[in-house]
Amino acid sequence: MQRPTNTMTKRFHLLAACAAACLGTLAAPASALVLLGTPAGGAAIADYSGIGVVSFDADFTSPTLVPLQFRIESADLLAPVSFNAVIRNFTGSGLDGLSFLLDGATFASAGSVTRSFGSTQLDVAATYAALRFAVPEYLDVEIGNALGRPGATDWTLSLAGRSVGDVITMQVVPAAVAEPPLIALVAGGLGLLAWARRRRG
Repeated sequence: MQRPTNTMTKRFHLLAACAAACLGTLAAPASALVLLGTPAGGAAIADYSGIGVVSFDADFTSPTLVPLQFRIESADLLAPVSFNAVIRNFTGSGLDGLSFLLDGATFASAGSVTRSFGSTQLDVAATYAALRFAVPEYLDVEIGNALGRPGATDWTLSLAGRSVGDVITMQVVPAAVAEPPLIALVAGGLGLLAWARRRRG
């Protein structure tokens, strides 16, 4: 007569453990895109990325490219990833444009660009976006809807073929980069960064 009671007790404890594990999973913070390390380059970065969104402020103090790396987490694979940023120019000179070069993701759609002065010409392909300014920009450029402006829309990134733990590398270049040889050169640099990271990991 002792055995059925023990079996029922074990089942009860097993069900209680499963329920606790489920509640713990629901209560735990959801996984989201994670900025890896402190970027090198001539900009201070404030990261606002979260579940399904790459978002940051970049305060450029010199016109040098800044590489950013984001690790993909499980929740980021559920839908296209939104992208927005505020780029601030503290270089002391006007920028003729901005470029974003991707490795590990592609641009799915281009959203809005809001500038302090003049208009912007966009040249967007799968792995790069070049913004050319009609007049040099001395202040801020908002990519997407980082500040919640009416009518502004985020850009989107596709993570097709990516897995949890993969890394998105985004090079932010304070210049309008569109010449194929230069893009190939920077893309080669992205490849070397990814290779070095894999060797360290």
